[in-house]
Amino acid sequence: MKIKVLGSFLIGLMLLAGCQGGSKNAENGGEQSDKQGQNPSAQQEMPGNMQQQNVEVSDQEIKTFVQAAQEIQTLNRQMQQQVSKAVKDEGMEAKRFNEIHRAQQSQQQGQANASEQEMKQYRSIMEKLQNMQSGAQEDMRKAVENAGMSMQRYQQIANAAQNDTTLMKKIQQEMRKSMMNQMQQGQGR
Repeated sequence: MKIKVLGSFLIGLMLLAGCQGGSKNAENGGEQSDKQGQNPSAQQEMPGNMQQQNVEVSDQEIKTFVQAAQEIQTLNRQMQQQVSKAVKDEGMEAKRFNEIHRAQQSQQQGQANASEQEMKQYRSIMEKLQNMQSGAQEDMRKAVENAGMSMQRYQQIANAAQNDTTLMKKIQQEMRKSMMNQMQQGQGR
């Protein structure tokens, strides 16, 4: 259970820190990287050569980062439920939606062998997801800011953690510690 949750956290971390374009990841519930709300010049300052750049992160920032990441993880789970509902409401199976979405993303529409009816369902689902996405991005931004960190700094730490194993280990340790505290508090009720 702990490993699965931690793995889910890391996936969420990668989604937020991932590609600059912020393309949808349908297999992970349709979440999108929250890059649009930040300063455009800050986006340009985060090139792929980040491995060379050391980012100083205090223990308090790690705690704040983990707190924000946990809230984002909760938002991601809610978004996944909404995505599942949108797919189900259109009468399509999640597996089939993912097949069509992968084919659309790779621009190999013939690979999915989608019927016109399936494509109509797919477009309807995608429209719903795009509407959900902007609200989800705003919720994620608020979660980070409510934890006491700017979105830019959150993304900077997330990017740095991908390339700095020491920082990633510190974040993982803080995540485990926080999860244990939550479990203990839950048992004490």
